[in-house]
Amino acid sequence: MTQASPLHPVVLVVDDDPGCVRAIRRALEYAGMGTVAATSLEEAHEALQRHDPACVITEFRMPDGQGVEFLTRSRESVEHLGRVMLTGVVDFLAVQEAVNQGSVHAFFTKPWDNNSLVQGVKGVIEQCRLARENTEMMRQLSEHNRVLEATVKERTGQLEQAKSELEAVFDSWDEPVAIVDNRFTVLRANKAYSRQAGLVVRDVPGRLCHEALFHRESPCEDCPLGREPVDDGPREGRIAQDGNEWRIMTRSMGIARRTGQAALCRYELLR
Repeated sequence: MTQASPLHPVVLVVDDDPGCVRAIRRALEYAGMGTVAATSLEEAHEALQRHDPACVITEFRMPDGQGVEFLTRSRESVEHLGRVMLTGVVDFLAVQEAVNQGSVHAFFTKPWDNNSLVQGVKGVIEQCRLARENTEMMRQLSEHNRVLEATVKERTGQLEQAKSELEAVFDSWDEPVAIVDNRFTVLRANKAYSRQAGLVVRDVPGRLCHEALFHRESPCEDCPLGREPVDDGPREGRIAQDGNEWRIMTRSMGIARRTGQAALCRYELLR
């Protein structure tokens, strides 16, 4: 089996004239290409499977069929195969139709110019090589995107699961608990907080803590969030509201938000 490589591509020469076959092979091999030959379309089909050529040059009319039909079938069975027509019997309408349908990349007439033929075959092989590489890159890109999509889907599921678990822990507290920034804006609250505020849980984020929970227009006097300097340690304050006394315990979460640092706040009703 003739071995092909990018530097030494193999060309399948199909012609029932032995003299033409020898002349074409000699010109191509002198230019550094490998060649195999077939004197019938039946032999050409076998050679196509055995040698995996980069390009096929075929006579337009062969004793056992039409060369253009062979090239059309070759196009369907071998992806990115260079297809060149070489003939002394010119049927321009048939050749034009083959070119328009993409069955033929290049067309040469007999007698041919060796230099033009060699350069034409090289151009066809390079065109097909680039098309093959582009197809492979697209395949790799598609596979990469498929793996990436699956990974993102898996990670999204994991994050959703973790979020659900954290929300369950957050909502399991009987006391009002919220994540509040240092501008007193509620970022997240549990169900106990929303019940105390008389709001639906999803309507709590974005509200000011003192307005939502204690219906005050200004921050509570002893609120730990209003003290300076801010540190990471726990803080505690007491608030009297509507005859009740609340203890507020806060701890910085070390999370920087657009609105400032966030703290976890727990509200305990003392009396």
